[in-house]
Amino acid sequence: MFISFLEQENEIKENALFLRLDKNEKDSEIINGKYIMKKLLLTFLLLLSIGGFSAMAQQTTDEKLGIQYYQNGEFDKAIEVFSKIFYKKPNSYIYYYYYMSLLDVEDYKELERLCKRMIREQPQVQRFKIDLGYAYERSGDMQKAQKEYEVTIRDLTPNEPGVRELYNAFLSKALQEYAIQTLLRGRVLLNNNMLFSSELTKIYTNLKQTDKVIAEALNLAGDNHDLALLAQAEAILQNLLLEDENDQNYLTVVSSIQRAIQKDPSNGFYMSLLFWTYRLHKDYPSALLMARSIDRKEGGTGEVIYRLGLEAAVNRDFETAIEALGLIIAKGGANDYYNSARYQLLDVKYSQLIATSPVKMADALLLEKECKKLLDEDGLHSGTAEWVRKYAHLLTFYVGKPQEAIEILNSAITTANRDPKEKAIYKIDLADILLYAGNVWDATLLYSQVDKDMKNDEIGELAKYKNAKLSFYIGEFKWAKSQLDVLRAATTKLIANDAMYFSLLISDNEAEDEEEGELFFEEDGESNKPLRCFARADFLRFQNKDDEALKMLDSVLIVQPFGTLTDDVYYQQAEIAIRQGNYMEAEQYLKKILELYSTDILGDDATFLLSELYEYYLKDIPGALSYYQQVMKDYPGSLYVIEARKRFRALRGDNM
Repeated sequence: MFISFLEQENEIKENALFLRLDKNEKDSEIINGKYIMKKLLLTFLLLLSIGGFSAMAQQTTDEKLGIQYYQNGEFDKAIEVFSKIFYKKPNSYIYYYYYMSLLDVEDYKELERLCKRMIREQPQVQRFKIDLGYAYERSGDMQKAQKEYEVTIRDLTPNEPGVRELYNAFLSKALQEYAIQTLLRGRVLLNNNMLFSSELTKIYTNLKQTDKVIAEALNLAGDNHDLALLAQAEAILQNLLLEDENDQNYLTVVSSIQRAIQKDPSNGFYMSLLFWTYRLHKDYPSALLMARSIDRKEGGTGEVIYRLGLEAAVNRDFETAIEALGLIIAKGGANDYYNSARYQLLDVKYSQLIATSPVKMADALLLEKECKKLLDEDGLHSGTAEWVRKYAHLLTFYVGKPQEAIEILNSAITTANRDPKEKAIYKIDLADILLYAGNVWDATLLYSQVDKDMKNDEIGELAKYKNAKLSFYIGEFKWAKSQLDVLRAATTKLIANDAMYFSLLISDNEAEDEEEGELFFEEDGESNKPLRCFARADFLRFQNKDDEALKMLDSVLIVQPFGTLTDDVYYQQAEIAIRQGNYMEAEQYLKKILELYSTDILGDDATFLLSELYEYYLKDIPGALSYYQQVMKDYPGSLYVIEARKRFRALRGDNM
């Protein structure tokens, strides 16, 4: 067989390398130089002979043949090949196949001989010792196996790479308890109790030893100085809490940290870890208690309480948010967060009010007084514009005083003459109120004015969209669709998305609703046509008349139980059910959509809303994570993908 000169040269180098690695490193350093040269010369002379060429080529062929036998499960044949190769030229590559083949045929005597040879030649390599112990274990001699394992651990030196090598050797044989002993021994030898935390945590997690996982986190937090160690502790608990069933891990984590605080109350990291745990679990009432303790330690600045209040509000725990912001206000006007807390408190109360159905009139009237007081004190100007709008909305849609709201907005429009955008926004709000009151023509006139005045602005697009919705409400579907089709290219993604939805809704159903212009604001204007019933229900929802809207939605299903509007009806029923606190009912509606209409236009909407339902109302964090992930996976082009990713990361604690 012909071998090229380059192959010959590589073979020479390989043999030279083998001679240097034939023994352990210390032995290699003292090999006589002349002896090496002699060996190299001899190898070179052998290569010059045709027989040498053939032998080397045969060896490469034998390796391939042995591996083929091994992969085919023909272990006796593999052993015969590997034995010849190994005892001529031992190396780790052939050793692995030879060792595994011997294990498969249970030739424990040869295994012992093989391992002992490797230990003699390379005593610094820990793996061979564990291989020997494992051979004893497989043969049934547990006493010898345990002795080999324990002696190897006992003889460890204070060398971190060596500890890790032995740890990996045990793991390769699934000897997790010995791997743990190795790491704990390494901590003692290296005099560092923080080492190998990640490795230990993984093993404890695999063994479902929750208490030890928590102990590792507390061990890291016990440093009380290194923020990086605190972050590691949080990461450990994060993985534990995200795979929690029935809150068992959460309760165990909380009680463990509480005991640690009792033992060492001066350790601020323990308090931080407990505070972080409460927040990750969305347990904001408990988090507020911790925030107050932390605030006292930090000199009573109120920052941690204020920020927790905002976080609780975002996560729709309005009661805790109100309590937290109230604590800031109670600190008095000298506090840095006092003025912000005043506005934020009203904002939270407003969000709480509009998130429920039906609204409690007593709460609405109380909020009306508080808003009026705030605006009387601060006046009408650009800085209070947001609250002028909310106050007008509150008066109209929840307190039943639309005329007062109209007067306030007219005053605001006059005040905002110098700011066209602010004036335009007020006009849109005024048009909303006029539409609520049934004054359709004045409402459409105002929407059209803003659309014309703010032609190339997002505010103009909003006005056009609301005008199109007005046409949809009153049954002028063709005109509505023509406007919605223009808005499908809107610069605002939300408007473009909503415009596309209603445009397709009309396209899919207008054939059954050919008559135009039926006004639902007249008592005798009811219709049994599905699209008109759906539009009527949508308008009733705009007016916050949820119970009436539900009746109208039911009528759509009665006329067409399996029609093209079925998933749209389910989605609106789910939204109303959430506002009314009927969370299990909402879950059923949304799951119906995912079961029957997941590939239709509302598939991503339903999946995202279901995610929110699990996160904010059912407090099912694993469920929320699963559905947020489904939004990202199944609907990559959805408008919700960015928000789903953001919330998914927040639920994992990435941003905490």
